[in-house]
Amino acid sequence: MITERQADAANDQLIRERSRTFSAITLPIQALFAVAAALDHEWLLLGLLAFAIGITAYTYVALTRGRERPPLLHTGIAVFIVLMLYLVAFPGPNLERALWFFTLPLVTLMLMPPRLGLVWSATAVAAALALMIFGIPGGEPSHYTAGFILRFTITGALLTAGLYWSETSLRRDRNEMTIQRLALESERERLNSEIARRGMLEKELRQQATTDALTGLLNRRAFMERFTSELSRGQRHGPMPTLIILDIDHFKKINDGYGHPAGDAVLVHLAQLLRASLRNVDLVGRIGGEEFALLLIETDSNAAEPVIERLLERIRKTQVRLTDGEVINFTSSIGSTAVQWGDVVDTAIQRADEALYTAKNSGRNRHVRR
Repeated sequence: MITERQADAANDQLIRERSRTFSAITLPIQALFAVAAALDHEWLLLGLLAFAIGITAYTYVALTRGRERPPLLHTGIAVFIVLMLYLVAFPGPNLERALWFFTLPLVTLMLMPPRLGLVWSATAVAAALALMIFGIPGGEPSHYTAGFILRFTITGALLTAGLYWSETSLRRDRNEMTIQRLALESERERLNSEIARRGMLEKELRQQATTDALTGLLNRRAFMERFTSELSRGQRHGPMPTLIILDIDHFKKINDGYGHPAGDAVLVHLAQLLRASLRNVDLVGRIGGEEFALLLIETDSNAAEPVIERLLERIRKTQVRLTDGEVINFTSSIGSTAVQWGDVVDTAIQRADEALYTAKNSGRNRHVRR
C-alpha cells in the first residue's frame, strides 16, 4: 500500500538538496556582505551576517554529513528574514538594498513546505510594508514613496503567489510521480516474487514428473529417457554401460506379513542402499512395484561383476527396523547385461529381464548375467 508518508519523504529529500545548494551559494555572498558592512561600520548588520554565516555553515556541514533534519535550518531562514528586513529599514541612498528583499519568497517557499513558506513569506512582506510606511519606531521617517511601496507590494505579492503555485504544483507532480514509481516498484517486486514462485513450482512439477514419490529415485519414464540418452552417447563415443534389473525376493510376503507401510519402508531402505553403493554418474530408478533398474555408466560386464556381487552382499546383510522395533531381512535377485553397439533400449531391457527371471527361477538371492 503506497502511503502519503512515502511521497512526503521524497519532498523532504528535495528540500534537503535545495538547502545544501542554497547554503553553498549564500556563504560567499554573506561573507562579501559582511566585509562591506565592516567597511561601512554597520556593526548591527555585521553581527546579523556573522550569525547567519555561522548557521548557514553549520547547516551545510550537517546536510553534507547526511543529517535528515538540521535543527537550525528554520533558524537560518528566520535570520535571513531579519537581514532582509534590516535592508528594507536601511535601504541606502538609492533604496537599492531593499530590492534584495525579493530573494526572500524564493528562500522561504523553496526551503520550506509550501504552506509554511507562504505564511513566513507573507508575514515578512507585511513587516516590510510596515517598515516602508511607518519607518523604524523612534527612528527616522520612511524614505519610500507611495509609488515605490505600491510596486514593491505588487512585486512581492506576485513573487510569493507565483512561487507558491509553482511549488504546490511541483510537489503535487512529484507526489504523483513518487506514488507511481513506488507502485511500479511494488508491482515489480510482486512480479519477481510470482516469477520465483512459478519457477519453484515448475521445478517441483519437473521433479514430480521425473522422480518416484516414495523412494526419490528416477521414475520409470525418466530412467528410460536417461537410458536412451546414455545409449546414444555410448554408441557415438563409447564405452557402453551395463544395465541391471533388480527385484526384491518375496516382496508380497513382506506386504502380507508386516503390512504395506513395512513394504514401503523396505523399498525406501533399498533405494538409499542402491544410491549409496553406486557412483554419482550411475543411474538408479524404480521402474515397477519392487523392481529397480541400474545403469553403470561406461562399465562393461567384467567391471560390473564385482560391483553387483558387493551389492548383493550388502542387501543380504541389511536390516530394516520398523517403528515398532521389529526387524525385516530381505534378499534380491539381479539380472544384468552389457549394452551392445546394436542395442536399442527395449532389447537391452529384454535381456536383463530374462537374466532376472533366470535368477529367480534358479532360487533367487543371486545374480545372472546375459
